[in-house]
Amino acid sequence: MDDFGYHTIWDITGADSYLLKDASALHDFFLGTLQYSRFTVLDHLIYKFDVGGEGVTGLYLLSESHLSYHTYPETHYISIDVYTCGSNNISISECIRNFFGSGVQIVTRTLLRGSNVVFKEAEK
Repeated sequence: MDDFGYHTIWDITGADSYLLKDASALHDFFLGTLQYSRFTVLDHLIYKFDVGGEGVTGLYLLSESHLSYHTYPETHYISIDVYTCGSNNISISECIRNFFGSGVQIVTRTLLRGSNVVFKEAEK
């Protein structure tokens, strides 16, 4: 089996604080995005904090690896982390941009992962 993968993180600022507190809306969005992107969701866990900003943390276990996020409504920030084996995260990125709207600032970084990538990087 090929162990090549993509590890993408999104840092989003300027997001609506009410949305970042809405565990149900976030859950529906991420689950729908993963299904739309044809990833296989094996399980998920969502936790809504009721003190200290009322943020939400979510984790989706995928057969392809995982998606996780954590919101900070008090600073209008959400961090999203997706690692997928074999398949890239382009469709997820498009969905994220559409969901959070044009008024946010998004910084995205992607690392290539896998034994072949690590070995080639070590040779440099």
